[in-house]
Amino acid sequence: MGKIIINRSNEFSNYIRSVEIHLDDKKIGSIKNGESKTFEVAPGKHVLKAKIDWCTSNEIHLEIDLEETLRYNLTGTNPFFNLYYITFGRKKYLKLKQIP
Repeated sequence: MGKIIINRSNEFSNYIRSVEIHLDDKKIGSIKNGESKTFEVAPGKHVLKAKIDWCTSNEIHLEIDLEETLRYNLTGTNPFFNLYYITFGRKKYLKLKQIP
């Protein structure tokens, strides 16, 4: 099995709420504020995204090998722009970024 490690930044916005992690439109777990979590993933092509209520992150299209480990940072948006991000920018409310 491959592994995906997600590091969620410690932020004031949504600090008491968990963010769901979805792989191929199926929830594989959740992650709390400031937490780092590892998910085992079958080799192949997948789509990774994070979700909180009706808001989501960007989609990451990835391909993972049997013993490969991929790492991502998960961050929120600027709380001063929340009104935009919970309406028109709801698919950009969270940000997933691959790290080396």
